[in-house]
Amino acid sequence: MTVMALGTVQTVLAVVTIALVFAGHRWAPLAAIGIGFASAIGFTLVHLFPDWFGPFSDSFINPPAVAGVTGFSWFAAIFEVAADLLIGFAGLRARRRAR
Repeated sequence: MTVMALGTVQTVLAVVTIALVFAGHRWAPLAAIGIGFASAIGFTLVHLFPDWFGPFSDSFINPPAVAGVTGFSWFAAIFEVAADLLIGFAGLRARRRAR
């Protein structure tokens, strides 16, 4: 339940960040930096590390059979982390250009 709540918050913040980017808002680069890197770190800790974080873990490493983790789960997880990092780096680039 905790992981689902955190994922929902992350999704809402990502949608807000995308809206700021498309609106050309002055806060868009900072939002992209913040949500991009925070999401990459959070997703990695929650899904790609062993089950060390208690209610903050939904590890893909040795998951229970009912979790349904597949090769596609791993692909989607790595893709999301890569996309989050790209958004963060795009925010850094936009911030540098604005200066």
